[in-house]
Amino acid sequence: MFTDIINNMKGQLTGELQSKYNLEPEKANKSVDLAKDNLMDEMKNRASSGDFGGIMDVLKGNKGATESTAVNSAIQRYVGDLTTKLGIPTSIANQVGPFVMTFIMNRFSSKVTSEGMGQSDIMSSLIGGGIKDSVTKGLGGKLGGMFK
Repeated sequence: MFTDIINNMKGQLTGELQSKYNLEPEKANKSVDLAKDNLMDEMKNRASSGDFGGIMDVLKGNKGATESTAVNSAIQRYVGDLTTKLGIPTSIANQVGPFVMTFIMNRFSSKVTSEGMGQSDIMSSLIGGGIKDSVTKGLGGKLGGMFK
């Protein structure tokens, strides 16, 4: 579902990046893909370590995207990727990072709220079939192997 949401908004987001930040179409398109990858990686890491509460606060509308340490961590890696992988100047990347991540998280949050999704639904949609294994392994280690 997360990938579907990003794919559905990709055209709009790419257009925004071109008009607001003067990114070339190819760089704008690739920057959306990088954002998706960075956000997915951060969410997978948080879910597998049992630290998903901050992301849930954002998705449930209790916090803004940039108030979350998880989202901010993804933004920092994303800004680094924009500069190193796409050659976007740091001054522009520092503006694009928060804009794109907030845009994506707001869309995903709207979907979560409108569908009344719970944490397990969200985690499954973000990470897919491997969520059970990664979460139970992460929790299993913390709870004495109870879930192994």
